[in-house]
Amino acid sequence: MSFFFPFLRPRYAISHARPIQPVELPQDDAAHYWAQSEWWYYTGRLADQNGRAFGFELTFFKRITSEDSALFLPIPAHWLRDVGMVSHFAVTDLQKMRFAYKTIHNLFRKWRADRDAYHVAIDGWSARKQNTSHLLSAHMKDYRIDLSLVPTKRPVLHGENGIVDKGGGNANCYYSYTHMDVRGNITTDKKANSVKGKAWMDHEYGTVSIGKREKGWDWFGIRLDDDSELMVNLIRNPRDELITLFGTYVDRDENAVRLSEGDLEIDTKTFWYSNRTHAHYPAAWEIRVRPLDLILDIRPLLEEQELVTRPIPYWEGIVSVSGMRGVRPITGHGYVELVGYCNKMSFKKYSKWISENRNPGPTRKAAGTRSG
Repeated sequence: MSFFFPFLRPRYAISHARPIQPVELPQDDAAHYWAQSEWWYYTGRLADQNGRAFGFELTFFKRITSEDSALFLPIPAHWLRDVGMVSHFAVTDLQKMRFAYKTIHNLFRKWRADRDAYHVAIDGWSARKQNTSHLLSAHMKDYRIDLSLVPTKRPVLHGENGIVDKGGGNANCYYSYTHMDVRGNITTDKKANSVKGKAWMDHEYGTVSIGKREKGWDWFGIRLDDDSELMVNLIRNPRDELITLFGTYVDRDENAVRLSEGDLEIDTKTFWYSNRTHAHYPAAWEIRVRPLDLILDIRPLLEEQELVTRPIPYWEGIVSVSGMRGVRPITGHGYVELVGYCNKMSFKKYSKWISENRNPGPTRKAAGTRSG
């Protein structure tokens, strides 16, 4: 049909080739229209002047729909939107021991994802750069954030120059701002409270694909009290066995150390059962980083931090950290993300649906293009 009606053709051509061009910043903070999937991910811990503490997550997901079919409709998805966007906002209120979240999408809302300068937004939720600051804004029924985040360490390029193997022949561009100072306001009970804290930002883009061998992943972003940070990513198969395990350690002087499977060991100590999705999520871990003589005990500050989102529910929550570096005790905090533990609404089932209903379209053979 698109042969006779050119206006029905996809606007963007997706590259499925392995990325070859190293991540370059700050230009790669902005949106990429050759990448099938892309996300900007903020997590952090805040406290007001009275010591009331919060965890927060704000995420923007973008997907180029050129090769997708519309959910529940026998038409190409790009006929509805060339670019699909979803945003998740969550707050863990540690005084009330309450977890709240909200999701919005761009189907019937104003949105933007600029390719020349970093600015993503859906309605009144946004993340953008102003000079070196990242400015975040989002709201839901009982909580609102208006925050300014300033990186105090240079960004960390994971893998080889920001290109990371994800198993199953897949590779994506991936980097993080692991140490950001936060100031701003969080509104609760209809009152704006001044807060400050620390945050972490991840940005990943490419052909983010989970194949038949992969079921989901466990991601850890840990900040330790000696001003070092640790990222660990574990990808699992349908039997919850390890497919790939990698990480990055950043010391206080901004030196980054790549970690491979042989450097890391993760033991799950207990599980939490979700009455809403019937998923059994890991709920406590011991992580060993052998080259650093580091042993960490990681525990959620609140067990129920599950986002029951469709099509893929997941657990994303603030955690406490304690352990030993050699003979010296160490503490910290961070965030953990657990994807693929709900069998009724799994990443595997969604990926299978996508592959069975794919709308073939043009693709680029070469990677590295930075605009649509």
